[in-house]
Amino acid sequence: GRIFGSEDACPSELRNASSEILKKCDGLPLAIITIASMLACQPKILEGQWEYIHNSLATRFATNSNYEDMMYILDLSYKNLPRHLKACFLYLGSYPEDHEIEKVELVRRWVAEGFVSNSSGQDVWDVAESYFNELVNRSMIQPLYHLPNLRIWGCRVHDMLLELVVKRCK
Repeated sequence: GRIFGSEDACPSELRNASSEILKKCDGLPLAIITIASMLACQPKILEGQWEYIHNSLATRFATNSNYEDMMYILDLSYKNLPRHLKACFLYLGSYPEDHEIEKVELVRRWVAEGFVSNSSGQDVWDVAESYFNELVNRSMIQPLYHLPNLRIWGCRVHDMLLELVVKRCK
Protein backbone atom coordinates (compact mmCIF):
# COMPACT_ATOMS: atom_id res chain seq x y z
CA GLY A 1 0.00 0.00 0.00
CA ARG A 2 2.83 2.43 0.84
CA ILE A 3 4.62 1.77 -2.44
CA PHE A 4 1.88 1.08 -4.99
CA GLY A 5 -1.27 2.47 -3.38
CA SER A 6 -2.91 -0.95 -3.09
CA GLU A 7 -1.91 -4.60 -2.96
CA ASP A 8 -3.52 -5.19 -6.35
CA ALA A 9 -1.26 -2.58 -7.98
CA CYS A 10 1.91 -4.50 -7.08
CA PRO A 11 3.54 -5.79 -10.29
CA SER A 12 3.41 -9.57 -10.59
CA GLU A 13 7.21 -9.87 -10.80
CA LEU A 14 7.49 -8.25 -7.33
CA ARG A 15 4.71 -10.19 -5.58
CA ASN A 16 6.90 -13.08 -4.42
CA ALA A 17 9.69 -10.84 -3.09
CA SER A 18 7.08 -8.56 -1.48
CA SER A 19 5.39 -11.49 0.25
CA GLU A 20 8.71 -12.86 1.50
CA ILE A 21 9.84 -9.43 2.79
CA LEU A 22 6.55 -9.09 4.68
CA LYS A 23 7.05 -12.54 6.25
CA LYS A 24 10.52 -11.52 7.43
CA CYS A 25 9.03 -8.43 9.09
CA ASP A 26 7.01 -10.85 11.26
CA GLY A 27 4.03 -8.50 11.57
CA LEU A 28 6.08 -5.79 13.31
CA PRO A 29 4.57 -2.46 12.20
CA LEU A 30 7.81 -0.46 12.50
CA ALA A 31 9.67 -3.08 10.45
CA ILE A 32 7.01 -3.09 7.73
CA ILE A 33 6.79 0.70 7.56
CA THR A 34 10.57 1.11 7.54
CA ILE A 35 11.18 -1.42 4.76
CA ALA A 36 8.23 -0.13 2.71
CA SER A 37 9.42 3.47 3.07
CA MET A 38 12.94 2.48 2.08
CA LEU A 39 11.65 0.74 -1.06
CA ALA A 40 9.21 3.56 -1.85
CA CYS A 41 12.05 6.12 -1.82
CA GLN A 42 14.05 4.27 -4.47
CA PRO A 43 14.22 6.26 -7.72
CA LYS A 44 13.22 3.17 -9.73
CA ILE A 45 11.36 0.06 -8.68
CA LEU A 46 13.65 -2.78 -9.64
CA GLU A 47 13.07 -6.45 -8.95
CA GLY A 48 16.79 -6.82 -8.16
CA GLN A 49 16.57 -4.31 -5.29
CA TRP A 50 13.65 -6.18 -3.80
CA GLU A 51 15.45 -9.50 -4.14
CA TYR A 52 18.58 -7.98 -2.55
CA ILE A 53 16.59 -6.78 0.47
CA HIS A 54 14.77 -10.11 0.73
CA ASN A 55 18.08 -12.00 0.59
CA SER A 56 19.66 -9.65 3.15
CA LEU A 57 16.78 -10.35 5.52
CA ALA A 58 16.73 -14.09 4.79
CA THR A 59 20.43 -14.64 5.54
CA ARG A 60 20.31 -12.47 8.65
CA PHE A 61 17.21 -13.90 10.30
CA ALA A 62 18.58 -17.21 11.49
CA THR A 63 17.89 -16.19 15.08
CA ASN A 64 14.39 -15.77 16.39
CA SER A 65 15.02 -12.56 18.28
CA ASN A 66 12.47 -9.96 17.22
CA TYR A 67 14.60 -7.25 18.83
CA GLU A 68 17.74 -8.16 16.88
CA ASP A 69 15.77 -8.62 13.67
CA MET A 70 14.12 -5.23 14.16
CA MET A 71 17.46 -3.51 14.78
CA TYR A 72 18.86 -5.16 11.66
CA ILE A 73 15.97 -3.82 9.57
CA LEU A 74 16.41 -0.33 11.00
CA ASP A 75 20.16 -0.47 10.37
CA LEU A 76 19.53 -1.60 6.79
CA SER A 77 17.26 1.41 6.37
CA TYR A 78 19.96 3.70 7.80
CA LYS A 79 22.58 2.25 5.44
CA ASN A 80 20.19 2.93 2.56
CA LEU A 81 19.97 6.65 3.39
CA PRO A 82 21.67 8.99 0.95
CA ARG A 83 24.93 10.38 2.33
CA HIS A 84 23.49 13.87 2.85
CA LEU A 85 20.80 12.51 5.19
CA LYS A 86 23.00 10.32 7.40
CA ALA A 87 24.56 13.19 9.36
CA CYS A 88 21.16 14.87 9.77
CA PHE A 89 19.64 11.63 11.03
CA LEU A 90 22.51 10.94 13.44
CA TYR A 91 22.20 14.49 14.81
CA LEU A 92 18.85 13.42 16.29
CA GLY A 93 20.84 11.51 18.92
CA SER A 94 21.43 14.80 20.69
CA TYR A 95 17.76 14.86 21.72
CA PRO A 96 16.36 12.80 24.61
CA GLU A 97 13.90 9.95 24.11
CA ASP A 98 10.29 11.02 23.43
CA HIS A 99 11.36 14.65 22.96
CA GLU A 100 9.18 16.69 20.61
CA ILE A 101 11.57 18.43 18.22
CA GLU A 102 10.47 21.60 16.47
CA LYS A 103 11.05 21.43 12.73
CA VAL A 104 12.32 25.04 12.51
CA GLU A 105 14.79 24.49 15.36
CA LEU A 106 16.09 21.24 13.87
CA VAL A 107 16.50 22.71 10.36
CA ARG A 108 18.38 25.70 11.82
CA ARG A 109 20.72 23.40 13.73
CA TRP A 110 21.45 21.28 10.64
CA VAL A 111 22.34 24.44 8.72
CA ALA A 112 24.47 25.79 11.59
CA GLU A 113 26.34 22.47 11.87
CA GLY A 114 27.13 22.55 8.16
CA PHE A 115 25.12 19.43 7.30
CA VAL A 116 23.23 21.19 4.51
CA SER A 117 24.79 22.11 1.19
CA ASN A 118 23.38 24.66 -1.22
CA SER A 119 25.66 23.62 -4.07
CA SER A 120 22.65 23.39 -6.38
CA GLY A 121 21.99 27.11 -5.93
CA GLN A 122 18.85 26.50 -3.87
CA ASP A 123 18.21 28.38 -0.66
CA VAL A 124 19.94 26.48 2.17
CA TRP A 125 16.79 26.62 4.32
CA ASP A 126 14.71 25.05 1.56
CA VAL A 127 17.31 22.31 1.14
CA ALA A 128 17.33 21.64 4.90
CA GLU A 129 13.53 21.47 4.95
CA SER A 130 13.63 19.00 2.05
CA TYR A 131 16.02 16.84 4.15
CA PHE A 132 13.49 16.91 6.99
CA ASN A 133 10.68 15.92 4.62
CA GLU A 134 12.75 13.12 3.15
CA LEU A 135 13.40 11.67 6.63
CA VAL A 136 9.63 11.82 7.27
CA ASN A 137 8.92 10.09 3.92
CA ARG A 138 11.43 7.38 4.78
CA SER A 139 9.73 6.90 8.18
CA MET A 140 13.00 7.64 9.97
CA ILE A 141 11.27 10.35 12.02
CA GLN A 142 7.66 10.59 13.13
CA PRO A 143 5.96 13.83 12.08
CA LEU A 144 4.02 15.90 14.60
CA TYR A 145 1.04 17.74 13.14
CA HIS A 146 -0.60 21.02 14.08
CA LEU A 147 -4.23 19.93 14.22
CA PRO A 148 -6.22 22.80 12.74
CA ASN A 149 -4.38 22.73 9.39
CA LEU A 150 -2.50 19.41 9.59
CA ARG A 151 0.85 21.09 8.91
CA ILE A 152 3.95 19.34 10.22
CA TRP A 153 5.45 21.48 12.96
CA GLY A 154 7.96 19.00 14.35
CA CYS A 155 8.96 15.42 14.81
CA ARG A 156 9.78 12.70 17.28
CA VAL A 157 12.21 9.81 16.95
CA HIS A 158 10.96 6.29 17.66
CA ASP A 159 12.81 4.85 20.65
CA MET A 160 14.30 1.99 18.60
CA LEU A 161 15.52 4.40 15.93
CA LEU A 162 17.02 6.58 18.65
CA GLU A 163 18.80 3.50 19.98
CA LEU A 164 20.18 2.90 16.47
CA VAL A 165 21.37 6.52 16.30
CA VAL A 166 23.18 6.21 19.63
CA LYS A 167 24.83 2.92 18.55
CA ARG A 168 25.89 4.44 15.24
CA CYS A 169 27.27 7.55 16.95
CA LYS A 170 29.37 5.45 19.31
